[in-house]
Amino acid sequence: MVKSSRRKVRRVKKDIMSEVPQEDIISELPQHIRESIVGFLPIRDAVRTSVLSRKWRHCWTMIPDLIFDDEFVDGVLDKLRQCDDPEVKSYKLVSVINRVLLLHNGPILKFFFYSCDNECNFQIIHDYIDQWIPLLARNGTKQLVLEDLEIGEFSAHHFSSIDLTHLKLTNFWFPYAPTFGTFPYLTNLELVQVELIDLADSKQKIFNCPVLEKLKLILCNGIFPTNFCAPKLKCLHQLCNEITSEFSLAGLENLSEYSFGLLEKSRTLAKKFNVDKILGSLPKIEKFCIAMEFMQYLAAGRSPKTLSKSLPYLKILNISDILFNKSSEVSCLLCLIRSAPNLCNLNISAEYFVEGDLKKYRIIDSKDCTMDHLEIVTFRNFKGLRAELELVKFLLARSPLLKTMFINYSGTLEKDAALMMFKEMLKYSKASSTAQIRRLKYPFEMDDFGAYYLQYC
Repeated sequence: MVKSSRRKVRRVKKDIMSEVPQEDIISELPQHIRESIVGFLPIRDAVRTSVLSRKWRHCWTMIPDLIFDDEFVDGVLDKLRQCDDPEVKSYKLVSVINRVLLLHNGPILKFFFYSCDNECNFQIIHDYIDQWIPLLARNGTKQLVLEDLEIGEFSAHHFSSIDLTHLKLTNFWFPYAPTFGTFPYLTNLELVQVELIDLADSKQKIFNCPVLEKLKLILCNGIFPTNFCAPKLKCLHQLCNEITSEFSLAGLENLSEYSFGLLEKSRTLAKKFNVDKILGSLPKIEKFCIAMEFMQYLAAGRSPKTLSKSLPYLKILNISDILFNKSSEVSCLLCLIRSAPNLCNLNISAEYFVEGDLKKYRIIDSKDCTMDHLEIVTFRNFKGLRAELELVKFLLARSPLLKTMFINYSGTLEKDAALMMFKEMLKYSKASSTAQIRRLKYPFEMDDFGAYYLQYC
């Protein structure tokens, strides 16, 4: 009886296995779907799919994004770790990329190349970039990212010959050329540690970008927003080591978003109302973010109660690294708040290391000073200094539409002290009957400079 049951089980299994198709289901998918699947793989794995079967042989040649990242570079050069000749390594790397480009059949919408091997000969790599650019132009490349190729006096690449919409360059060198070229389709440009030398006139336009909307300049030597002819620029992010006499926002009246991070304290002579000078150049600003030492620069020369021109479009204000033991910086913050009648979101991050307190500080304002549209307020690294508590009291009493005030306490603040402050803040008068004060345990990053700050400081 038992043997009979076993035979039946074997027969059923055999019948089931005979019904399983010999070819896998994925290979039967339409060609464009297989190509989409391969497009999600790293370039090395994508190429390897060509050995699966005839149906997969040419799928990788149609992927639109060619990403030669650090993992790819390490994989190519891994077999040459014992080789000390930078030229051999460089020729090996570019030869593999050349082969991929030679066998690729479809359009190349994005080309990403990251060379992190410091033992390469960058002159050879830059020479081959000159050869890739015409090929990318013929294949309809829209996004070009070249990272960590080492600054040096290499030949200037004619990126303007490609109809790019996005361009990102890291560690590059540009010679001065007034007729560098026009980027008629470029909407997004990011330059990180890009140097411009032999610059006879820094105010002369270098990049002609008629439709550029977003510009990021990170630690660029000799490059300023005034070096761009970009009438449609809406978003500008800057990170600088220091502010020089060339610092200007002239011609950027159409900006709706502006972020500025300053690594070193300003050594330039303080002019009266720096905050009025800077914000007066941005009448249409909707989002304003400052970080590191830039608050110290804005507060230099004292601050008026309100700006000479209000900021009616300003909806989001992010202030990082403010010193609440400096009355000049607190006054500058209040000036910005009072000058933004339609402010909706206010985010404040205090400096971590602070000595002293403004024990007698008070905010005295007329009752007609209100923030009629303020809904969300976030305090990060809250220490309970007198100026911080005064600002909380001021905002609660002047914001009739306030929904939530988030408080992230400093790690140096003891739990009992934090609880006492929280109870005290709950007693403050509120203009909004629905306003809540909540503890924020895990604060979010409020600016775009955190990664760069850790990398380059």
